[in-house]
Amino acid sequence: MKKLLLTTSLLLITVVSFAQNTKEANESKLEFVATGKLGWAKINQSGFVTLNANSNAGDLLLSYKLGKNWGLSSGVSFMELNTNLTQNGATASLQNSYLQIPLKIGGDYVMFNMDQSNSKIFLNVGAGFYASTLLKSELQTITASTTTKNLGWNYGIVFNTGVKFLISDKTSIGIGFESQGDLSKMKKDGVERKVEQLNSIYFSFGFKF
Repeated sequence: MKKLLLTTSLLLITVVSFAQNTKEANESKLEFVATGKLGWAKINQSGFVTLNANSNAGDLLLSYKLGKNWGLSSGVSFMELNTNLTQNGATASLQNSYLQIPLKIGGDYVMFNMDQSNSKIFLNVGAGFYASTLLKSELQTITASTTTKNLGWNYGIVFNTGVKFLISDKTSIGIGFESQGDLSKMKKDGVERKVEQLNSIYFSFGFKF
């Protein structure tokens, strides 16, 4: 009887250990993250005073887990900046549309001193660089509209911090604050352009493959 109990116990321990190892081995390292952002920024452009603009943007990123807490992410970001200005005595509106390619490293940290395997709430932090191009700039007045395209490339730096909530083993949502700014100027046709002090509130949805 003792031998049977010992054999059964060893068998259960082996099965549990195998199941835990299989779960860890099968844990996905690849995550798709979609993010929406609303914020404000300053546009520095030749021929104008510094312009205060509203921003709306969206990211489509793939994140790869490098370790227990950290991961690397990249993808594409689309952004629009909208502002009003005065040109030649007339009121005008300016809308700039950007495409960005970010490369970020970020991490998720357990909050409230909980065990990471059981925690559903994480502090999310990240930082990185991006390449940016101004796809289109549209200037509208009461009487006319002018559109220019493909206005150059530059690069910048980005930081974010927020809170991530696990909905299930594969899905999560998040909310937080992001700040970014260009480190160089776009230059084309004698005009220099730069986006400064872009601050946004973001909302994210993540899905692990």
